[in-house]
Amino acid sequence: MRWYLLRHGHSPSAAAAGVATDFDRPLSDGGREDVRKVARLLAARGARPDLILHSPLQRAAQTALEAAAVLKPAQGLEAFPPLANEAGPEELAAALRDRGRGCSELLIVGHQPQLGELVLVLSHAVCSLPPGGAAALEPNSDGSAVLLWSCNPADDSPPAQV
Repeated sequence: MRWYLLRHGHSPSAAAAGVATDFDRPLSDGGREDVRKVARLLAARGARPDLILHSPLQRAAQTALEAAAVLKPAQGLEAFPPLANEAGPEELAAALRDRGRGCSELLIVGHQPQLGELVLVLSHAVCSLPPGGAAALEPNSDGSAVLLWSCNPADDSPPAQV
């Protein structure tokens, strides 16, 4: 199995976006563009996710929709409450393993610090995930994972090997 982690794209503050809560913050136009760029980078690296799991927060759901338009996952999109930036990395990893059974690849759309903590705990590697940034993990049967590479919207070249 392979997991592609994608942090939601740029989102203005709730006040700047004119929404009442953090939950409702939308992607900015630049955030949408960045997500499409990174989705194309993922596709160029061979990413073919069976399913996209995303945080239920608005900006992550919109990120998942933008990525799905490029990556076209066979099983579609699914709001996944453990990605709401509240579960710890071990709890999140267990939930992802359970939900990902039968999938060869997952695209996982969420938030910092949760995604960065997941990478650190599973692979013992530090991975910078700015808005729209992505990383590829190869989970092992022992519960650990290998960080394969990462990329972000500012990259002009293919994702760097780690």
